[in-house]
Amino acid sequence: MDKNSQQRLTMIDSLRGLALVGIFLVNITFFTTSLQTISFGIELWNGWLDQGLMLLRGIVIDGKFILIFSFLFGFGMVLMQESSRRKGSRFHRLYIRRLLALLAFGLLHGLLIWYGDILTHYAILGFALLLFQRCKPPTLLIWSAALLLIVPVLLTGASLLSPGNGSQAFEPISQADAHRIGIYFQERDAAIYGEGTFLQITVQRINDYIASLFNMLVFYPQILGMFLLGAYFCKQRILHDPNGNRKIIARLIWLGALIGLPLQVMMSLAKGLPSWVEAASLFVGAPLVALAYIGAFALLYQKRGWSNKLRILSHPGKMAFTNYLLQSVICGLIFYGYGFGWFGKVPPAMQMLLVIVIFTLQTVFSIVWLRRFPIGPLEYVWRLFTYWGSPVKRSGQDVSHPRQQRGTL
Repeated sequence: MDKNSQQRLTMIDSLRGLALVGIFLVNITFFTTSLQTISFGIELWNGWLDQGLMLLRGIVIDGKFILIFSFLFGFGMVLMQESSRRKGSRFHRLYIRRLLALLAFGLLHGLLIWYGDILTHYAILGFALLLFQRCKPPTLLIWSAALLLIVPVLLTGASLLSPGNGSQAFEPISQADAHRIGIYFQERDAAIYGEGTFLQITVQRINDYIASLFNMLVFYPQILGMFLLGAYFCKQRILHDPNGNRKIIARLIWLGALIGLPLQVMMSLAKGLPSWVEAASLFVGAPLVALAYIGAFALLYQKRGWSNKLRILSHPGKMAFTNYLLQSVICGLIFYGYGFGWFGKVPPAMQMLLVIVIFTLQTVFSIVWLRRFPIGPLEYVWRLFTYWGSPVKRSGQDVSHPRQQRGTL
C-alpha cells in the first residue's frame, strides 16, 4: 500500500475514533438517566456549569457523531466491496454474514448490557444498504437526499395542514405535567438500575430496549440516507483526495456553518417551536453539521501539525467495535446496581469527565493492543463470523491468526 493510501485509511480510522468519543459523550447520559425522562426533555441538574455543558453538547455534539458513524458505515461497505472484488470474493455472501453477525452482537448487547444499542439498527438497515451497492454515485446521492429529507418534509406537511397551522410543538402535554412524569420515571429507574438485582435490571433493560427500538424507527430514513452518502463519498473518492476536492468540502463546511449550526442553536435555545421547525433542525441541521465536521476533519488532516495530533484517534478508531461495546460494559459497572450503582447520581460535568478518562484509557489500551495485533479482539471475532472462521489470504500470507490480518469496521 502506498503512503497516500495508508494516510487515507488512517484518516478514516481517526475520524471513526472522533465519532466514537462524540457518541460516548451522548450515550453516557442514557446510562444514568431514565429513557422516559430523556424523552420528555426533563433537566435534572440546575447548576450553571451542568446546564451550560448540556446546552453546548446539544448544539455541537448531540445527533451529529452518530451520523458521522453512519456515514462511515456506508463508506466502509464500499471499501469492503472493492476489496472483495480485488480478491475475487463473493461480496454479497460475505456482507450478509457480516450483517447477521452484527445483528447477533447487537441483540446480545441490547438485551444483556445496554438498551441503547445501535448495532441492531445498523444490521437491519445494512440489508437495505446492500440493495444500493451496485448503484452509480448520482443515484446514491439522489436516494440519500430523498431519505434525509423525507421525514422533515412529511412532518412539515402534516404540521401545516393541521389546525393551528403547525404552531403546536411536538410536546403534547404541559411542561409541568411532563416534568412530574419525567421525575417519576427517573426515581423509578434509579431504584431499579441503581439498586436492583441483576434480574430486575435485565427485565427493565429489555423493556427499554424494546421501547428504544420503536423510538429509532423515525430515524431510519436519516441513518440509511447517511449510509448512502458515505457510499457516495467513497465511490467519488472525495475523502481519498481532500486537497483535490477542497472546493466541494469547503461548500459542505459553509453549509454546516451557515445553515446547520444556526438550526441547532435555535432548537437548543428556543422553546415552543413549531413542529416543522423542530423537524428541520433535527433532520436537516444535524446532518449538515455532521458533514461540516467530516469536511473540516479531512482538511485539517492534510496539515502535518494537525495530522500528527489527530492520528492518535486512529488507534481507538481501528478498534471501534471493541471500544463501543467496552464502553457499555464499563458504564454498566459504574452506574448499575451490580456495580457501583451511581445511576442518577453523576451530574453532566462529571459524566463528561468520566468520558474523557475512560476514552483516554481506551486509547492507551488500543495502542498497546495494536502493537501486537492488527485488529481488535471483537473485530477479529466479527471477521471469523464473516468468513466462517476460514483463513483469509492476503499478499500470499495466511492471516487466519489476528497478528497477520488487518481490517476496518
